[in-house]
Amino acid sequence: MAISKEVKTAVLVIGGLLLIVFLFNYLKGENLLDSSRRFYAEFDNVEGLETSAPVTINGFQVGRVQEIRFVDDQKGHLKVMLLLEDDFQFSENSEAQLYENGLIGGKAIAIIPAFDGAPNAESGDVLSSSLKPGLSELLNQKLTPLQEKIEKVMVSADSLMTNINSVFDEQTKS
Repeated sequence: MAISKEVKTAVLVIGGLLLIVFLFNYLKGENLLDSSRRFYAEFDNVEGLETSAPVTINGFQVGRVQEIRFVDDQKGHLKVMLLLEDDFQFSENSEAQLYENGLIGGKAIAIIPAFDGAPNAESGDVLSSSLKPGLSELLNQKLTPLQEKIEKVMVSADSLMTNINSVFDEQTKS
């Protein structure tokens, strides 16, 4: 049985359209054959977090940040889409924590898994979020009281020098 030219042309056109759709999505960074899971977390401030930043569980990279966008709540909150490639199961009560990835200030997200017997998190769930203070913030907290003490010492040293100058001044000696 011979296949007509119209059927061959239709198969070729449909195959070409499917290939174009697949390539277009691939170039956008979305793989149609991908089985990764998507989770969301909302933050008041992402502090320099960028797309493609690592997502880790217990220090092991299991995914990346796919997208960051504003939430339509008129408060400026940001919704972060996390793309997880690993099949590691964790509770829906788990937490997405924004932290500094290194000394230079790169940001990443750590999923703090909760094993509390709650149902497992499913693709599309919104995880609770928190912010882990970074090294610069911790240093700032520790140095502020020290700065105040140094300022008091400087004022005392200034008054001491003024008194010493008045003792050794030529006019006060006579």
